[in-house]
Parts: sequence; C-alpha cells; structure tokens
Amino acid sequence: MSRLTLMIALSLALAPGLLLAQETTVYKSKNADGNSVYTQIDPANAQSRQIDGRDPTLPPEAPKPKTKDQIACERAKLSLDLYASDKVLRRDKNGDGTLEEITPEERASESELSKRQIAAYCPPEP
Repeated sequence: MSRLTLMIALSLALAPGLLLAQETTVYKSKNADGNSVYTQIDPANAQSRQIDGRDPTLPPEAPKPKTKDQIACERAKLSLDLYASDKVLRRDKNGDGTLEEITPEERASESELSKRQIAAYCPPEP
C-alpha cells in the first residue's frame, strides 16, 4: 500500500471523530472525598452539560451577519413602534432645516407604510 493511500485511509478514518468533537456531553459528580470529577461516561446522579469542543482561549464565533431583509424588518418594527408612541415627532418637511411637527394624518400614513414593510420583509410569526 502506498503512503498516499495510507494517508487518505487514515484521514477518512479520523474525520468522523473530528466532526463529532465539536460538541460533547460532560458529566460532573463528586467522588468519596468530595472532589469534583468530570467524565464523558454517565455516572449515577451526575449533572450533565453540553460543552463546545473549541479551544476556550479562542474568541467566540462571530454572529452571522444580518440579511438586508432582516435589517429592513427590524427598522420597520422600530418605525411602527415610534409612530404608535405618544412622542412628539418632528422632521424637516421642505428641506429648509426647520423641524416641523408631524401631523396625525402623516403619523397614520407612516404607520401604514411601516405595517406594509413589516408584511413584506418580516417572516410570518407562528
């Protein structure tokens, strides 16, 4: 058997173990002296805990970036909450730099727009 074939066979044999090593169950119990004992074998009356097989000195994995739809959904929900609040809202309506208070009709119109955006961008809730 050539070295290359041997290396491929060895890699294939070890691959499932490496994949399963990412997360495992650890059991914690006390021995007769009262010391904590950690094992992967389930002893009677032990606490179990799932642990990540990653090196603890590594930084935590970064969260997945949000999609454009998720961002639009969040913004639409925030807008709807803002327009539904009792806060006084002002905006520059004509571009002259002066803030003018939003009328109840504009508030209702913007609320309706936010509801349509939520329907378009947010997944339906179960």
